Amino acid sequence: MYRYLFFDADGTLFDFEQAEHHAFHSMARELGLTVQSDHFFLYKACNASCWKEFEQGALTLEQLKTKRFERFSETSRFALDAVRASESYQNHLAGQGILFGHSLGILTALTKRGYTLFLATNGIADVQRGRLKVSGVSHFFKDIFISEELGWQKPDTRYFSAMLERSNLSGEKSRCLMIGDSPESDIRGAMDSGIDSIWYNPHTREIPPGIGATYTVTQLETILDLLTAPV
Repeated sequence: MYRYLFFDADGTLFDFEQAEHHAFHSMARELGLTVQSDHFFLYKACNASCWKEFEQGALTLEQLKTKRFERFSETSRFALDAVRASESYQNHLAGQGILFGHSLGILTALTKRGYTLFLATNGIADVQRGRLKVSGVSHFFKDIFISEELGWQKPDTRYFSAMLERSNLSGEKSRCLMIGDSPESDIRGAMDSGIDSIWYNPHTREIPPGIGATYTVTQLETILDLLTAPV
């Protein structure tokens, strides 16, 4: 049934929560900021709001990089140079190639079974490329698709169209499968693009209305029971 597997990165293969935590605290130390745990969650809220505005077209990616730290400075009342904070944070984040415990085993097994793997991720290209290099998993993927490089981000169907076109798979959608943890970007984008999907749902969330995954798993290792051999 499937031969071509498109894996999301963060939240699926990579532990972005840990990466973000380490990068934030490393940035704070570099800038001489004394931060508490609640400051990290405050930053996460500022970051999330900026990404939402970016997805809505209200911010460019370049604006987002500094705007999130401007907002963090305002809400935390830290006197912060947003440009310097952004550069420090991105540099530290690029060095965080933290994988989930299941990731290497799954990638190794699927490769041995003969599947062709791709990585499909949103994010800042320098950061994602750096994390991939540190993690040592790039060799598993025939190609790596990063939203900043493609010019669109999931769930925009133009992202998926560009991905399939570059892979020469536009006419092979029935043999493609998107695997990711975000119903809003991975699953909606795949659904709108006519691609089957596996929703990795470790926290047993309710799927948002109007979004339908082909399969749902709470442990990513169970995809190996479905993907026994490529067709």
